[in-house]
Amino acid sequence: MGKTRTPDERLALLLQRVESTLTQVTREGIFPHAAPSATGIWEGTREGMWTSGFWAGLLWQRAAVTGKAEDAATATTWTLRLSPHLDHQTHDIGFVFSSSAVLGWEICRDPACRDLALRAADRLAGMANPAVGVIPVGSQAEIAAGLDDVTIDCMGNLPLLWWAWKTTGEGRFLEVAVSHADRTAAWHVKEDGRIIQSTHFDPRTGRVTKQETHQGSGTDGCWARGQAWGVYGFAAAYRATGEERFLEVADRTAAYYFRRAGDDPVPFYCFDDAAKPNIPRDSSAAAITCAGLMILAEHAQDPIRRQRSRDRAEALLSAMVTGYLTPLDENDRRPRGMLLHGCYNKNAGWHTDHELVWGDYFLLEVLRAWSRLR
Repeated sequence: MGKTRTPDERLALLLQRVESTLTQVTREGIFPHAAPSATGIWEGTREGMWTSGFWAGLLWQRAAVTGKAEDAATATTWTLRLSPHLDHQTHDIGFVFSSSAVLGWEICRDPACRDLALRAADRLAGMANPAVGVIPVGSQAEIAAGLDDVTIDCMGNLPLLWWAWKTTGEGRFLEVAVSHADRTAAWHVKEDGRIIQSTHFDPRTGRVTKQETHQGSGTDGCWARGQAWGVYGFAAAYRATGEERFLEVADRTAAYYFRRAGDDPVPFYCFDDAAKPNIPRDSSAAAITCAGLMILAEHAQDPIRRQRSRDRAEALLSAMVTGYLTPLDENDRRPRGMLLHGCYNKNAGWHTDHELVWGDYFLLEVLRAWSRLR
């Protein structure tokens, strides 16, 4: 693929992909989840899943760029379709509504979106185990459900609580989010910045009973997207609170990511799989990490960390847009602007060489942030 694109060209390509996706999913009535890298034809469901808020979020980001009322109306329609997810007992409601309803309020001040996001935040905060100070994955989580398990993924759900705290001033949202972030840093982030995906605990005492990886190689492999959720989640925690300890963790986990990624910063799905290089890469992990680094590039008070984050983000963004977007080639029939070669769950055999809707979402978030820093 190999073509360097200007920031405006990058943004235009992603918006073209939003348009082509909208055409397909409107016709079929589905929330897009994953599209094979070879075809670009989306697979999804009518009711949606933990990833479906990212589709509404892509539409909200499009509305922010175009400023068109009709684009905002389309984003609202898809966002309100997510309302049944409020009834799901899973930490994933943070993903669903922070990437959709929160953006609807922040971008267009849609009151229906504000109400939906606050109801979701109330549900998420209510899932916390007060004796342990964490939000478990929940009894209806799509992967590894349970009330005695917390995963690094939940750091990506906390932005819903940070937003609810800022919006309402209610300290309970802050307390749950800070407690969960602190416990996650202690349990999941090792001294060298390596992240463990899952911690099992006694729900009454908080005693750790087991740690493991569900989606990396073996039980203790370092799953690249888990590392990415850590970078992004702790960067978001720092942005919300200004607490230096969260900045330090975000920076440390990013350093580990780059030490392990190698020459191509778009990583293999797991840093520790002995079968490298004959294993899938995960472009969505790169997009999430890059989005976290852009938060630090915008908000870090320490100029050294701010510049380091920007340099790392630039390296990741360059790798994604030159090597992982569908080429501008009239002989290539795939849609333009696809972020190729994402890996959802290699161990389960789910979507191992695909465009993933959350990868697109975070890449578009990066490009919008990059335009603010230019």
